[in-house]
Amino acid sequence: MAIAPDSALIGLAHYRAFPETLLGCDAGFLDDLFVSPAQRGKSVGKSLIEGVAKIARSRGWPFVRWITASDNASARRLYDELAAKTHWVTYELKHME
Repeated sequence: MAIAPDSALIGLAHYRAFPETLLGCDAGFLDDLFVSPAQRGKSVGKSLIEGVAKIARSRGWPFVRWITASDNASARRLYDELAAKTHWVTYELKHME
């Protein structure tokens, strides 16, 4: 979490371990990153990702992975600065009744 001096929540990162079967170990997955609209562009997202990276190093995770929407241009500018875009394409199977 990122908290302002006045104790207001300005951002959060939700992450977890996931089994990386090809490497035979856990890696990290960043499920959600949110920064309050009033705080965007102030390095809050970068600080949150760097915090997750620090935790990942302490846990021995070889990497942290996440996905984002293709039209999320502002977030993608940050992600392109901090991480390598992979060649993976995401699919979703719906209506599993």
